[in-house]
Amino acid sequence: MKRIAGMAAFLALCALTNRAAAVVIVDTTLFTPTGTTASSDLDGYGYGTVNKLDGIFDYVAWTHHFVFDPALDVINSGVLSLSLRDDGGRYDGINLAFGMAEDRQWSFGQVNTGIYSYDVGLHTLVDGSFSVILASLLGDFFIESSVLRIDYTPEATPVPEPGTLALVGLGLLGLAMSGRRKRKAR
Repeated sequence: MKRIAGMAAFLALCALTNRAAAVVIVDTTLFTPTGTTASSDLDGYGYGTVNKLDGIFDYVAWTHHFVFDPALDVINSGVLSLSLRDDGGRYDGINLAFGMAEDRQWSFGQVNTGIYSYDVGLHTLVDGSFSVILASLLGDFFIESSVLRIDYTPEATPVPEPGTLALVGLGLLGLAMSGRRKRKAR
């Protein structure tokens, strides 16, 4: 009888703990003079090297690729962080950049060495990719990395219906009772 009570408690616990915990995806693109660490991430670039935006209208474009595993239910947040570095040249003046992402958000401003973070439009992440373009409008600077961090809730696993759990419980109770009868008969 204790076994049956233990099994029933276990089944009830399994039914109550079906909530899926949040999952975090971190996709990083590193930039080198000749490309990106994953060659499929690089969509295009202007002139010179990939990781240095040099002069007016030099640019680099890339796409983050990621897989929702386990399957996606709801995206809670998305943040894009760009690591930029001034080249430190002695003729440096003001470095200006323009960036635009797939979600149509854009930013314009002065570039210094540091990490620039932006919230991402969640609806654009559902397809498993996110594209970005960064252009130099004045001056020159390096892009070192682009990190996309996505926090999402996966689909919940199906929970047996109460009727199914009741049938399983009754079946276990019947097995226990028949075992008890056999022991008494000996």
